[in-house]
Amino acid sequence: MTKEQLLTQVKPQSIMKSIARQAVFFVLGLLSARAVVFGRCAPFGVAMAAAGPWECTAAITLGAALGYILPGEIVVPMHCLMALLACVGIRWALQGAAMRWVRSRAGFAALLAGIPLFCTGMIVFFVKEAGGADAAYAISEALLSGAWAYFFSRTVNLFSDQHLPGRYLPQELACAAFSAGVFLLALAVLRVGPISAGGLLAVLIILYASEYSGVAGGSIAGIAVGTCFAFTGEGLSGLAGAYGVGGLMAGLFAPIGRLPAACAFILSSAVVSLSSAATTQRLDTLWEIAAASVIYMLLPERLTGGLFSRFTAKTDDREAPRAQDLRRTVVARLDHAADALGEVASTVAQVGEKLDKAQRQHQSSALQELRRTQTAQDRQRMVQQFTAVSTVMEEMAAEFELFERSDGTSANLVSEVLYEFALEPLDVSCRVDRFERMTVEILAMRGEGVKVNKAELTNEISKACGRTFSQPSISRTQTSWRLVFCEKPRFRAVMGSARHNCYNNLLCGDSTRCFEDGTGRYIAILSDGMGTGGRAAVDGVMVSDLLAQLIQAGVGFDSALQIVNNAMGVKSGDESTATVDIACIDLYTGITEFMKAGAAMSFVREDGKVHPVDAPGIPVGILEQASFHCTQEELGSDDLAVLVSDGALCEGTAWITALLEGASDSKTPQELAEAIVAGAVARRSDEHDDDVTAIVMKLHAYSQQAD
Repeated sequence: MTKEQLLTQVKPQSIMKSIARQAVFFVLGLLSARAVVFGRCAPFGVAMAAAGPWECTAAITLGAALGYILPGEIVVPMHCLMALLACVGIRWALQGAAMRWVRSRAGFAALLAGIPLFCTGMIVFFVKEAGGADAAYAISEALLSGAWAYFFSRTVNLFSDQHLPGRYLPQELACAAFSAGVFLLALAVLRVGPISAGGLLAVLIILYASEYSGVAGGSIAGIAVGTCFAFTGEGLSGLAGAYGVGGLMAGLFAPIGRLPAACAFILSSAVVSLSSAATTQRLDTLWEIAAASVIYMLLPERLTGGLFSRFTAKTDDREAPRAQDLRRTVVARLDHAADALGEVASTVAQVGEKLDKAQRQHQSSALQELRRTQTAQDRQRMVQQFTAVSTVMEEMAAEFELFERSDGTSANLVSEVLYEFALEPLDVSCRVDRFERMTVEILAMRGEGVKVNKAELTNEISKACGRTFSQPSISRTQTSWRLVFCEKPRFRAVMGSARHNCYNNLLCGDSTRCFEDGTGRYIAILSDGMGTGGRAAVDGVMVSDLLAQLIQAGVGFDSALQIVNNAMGVKSGDESTATVDIACIDLYTGITEFMKAGAAMSFVREDGKVHPVDAPGIPVGILEQASFHCTQEELGSDDLAVLVSDGALCEGTAWITALLEGASDSKTPQELAEAIVAGAVARRSDEHDDDVTAIVMKLHAYSQQAD
């Protein structure tokens, strides 16, 4: 497409968008002018003209002027029209210099709306020589105009391009609710029998606010909208209390479902209304509540979720500096503690060397020499443990450094969801990193006989946080559960594995563990114990299980390997060794890291081409220090990562490469793993047998169907 064609296509779209925006603000100006309180005051048209975007001022002014002029049940005083014109004129005259005088745009709008209306109202008061009540009405009208100009200005800012959806403060949500109440008040004159359009929409807004923002959202919306309706009089003075209590109760029951929330709203608002005398208006309000509740339960979530989830409340930004300070303090202390432990390990090692040197200068018996050797070994293990703990602390500090802020509001909403699933939360953390990815970490009490549907729990937590999460990584103890949710990534991994036991024994020296760690990574572990049979099986299972538990607990790969290496050294008096083969796939990017400690060659198929991945190293349990040899590959959709034990490579690698390259996309990872194991067993030509294991992982983009 040429530049001229692109401009020709974009220009009409831009014009239509601008026209639609002007039309929206024209309607808002019209509705705000038609909202009348106290039976005689109409301050909201002036407020809207003072607070709306400058480029839409003409449309707002025309709409508000039309609203003031049109006839209706209540005659709008003409001084409001004069105040509207004065407001627009002053705004035009001071547009360039206003922000040099008033730091707050919303505060400037409040002054711009309140002062002209106060002046025109007082002129009418003095000309008519009215009583004190008229002066009170004029002052109240000016104050309401200034207050709602402030609310309108804050609300308009919520929809600006600079304001991220869903990251709103409670104060901003309250301003939006008060602003909506004025427009609903204007729509209250549209009636079908006892039900008004404004009252119906008011109840729907409160119910949706309860659903998406919990107790706080329901209460704020109920009180704000109810207050606007209460200004009209007409037997609705207690509506703010009824709507506020109804919103609070609906927010409490929202995690259970829409039906309980709607019933709670109906019953609580009806009970509060009983405290006042029954009037026709109050009975009509109950009809509106009942009708709106039915509509709320019948409307599918897909029609309303995108709009109302935009207003999901987030943590107050003023708390961010405190959270940043706390994070920096924690990181600094962890780094300091890690350095201190490293120095302790170094000191112990140096002192030990000096003692050994001093003792070697003196003759000693065989028993003394044995004791000295045992002491040196114990001291070396102590140094290794100090070093391992120091490394763990350094990794924890690096992890805390990654996270930018915590979302306390989302954590509270998640806690409410957990109670509905019969889980008692001990600690809930919603952390957002520098890439705006949220991680939800939960520590909850594990009750007797509690069964939790992971899919349902994931859906409810996603709904509470306004994000889409993958199913959690879960680790269990005897009394508690630790659940980690991460945002749904770009890819998902489909895994298949197969195994052959040497000479068809009951036990196999190869052990595997595959899992998502809760931070958007899929991890496959393959450990091959030395030899075959029971002893090799014990070593393989011990290494793979310990690594999986440590990694799921948040320990880094290098630290986990060192801890496992130390454990292998003290497991028994006999030598125990095992290889370690890990593939870690970042499901957000596709970058796959292969980490090997004495493990066999792996394979990667990218765009149909297969190449080996090798990183030689030493198995764990041999040396005092263990380390990984690492390499990275970037995989895409339908690419494969394959881990095998050494038993699969006895007849070379060419046949595995040919098998993977010749496999069609319809072949599942499970079928490929079985084919590799069967091929290795069939090709064995030295009349010996060995344990053979294969793990095949295939990446799928979430837009595609898995095999």
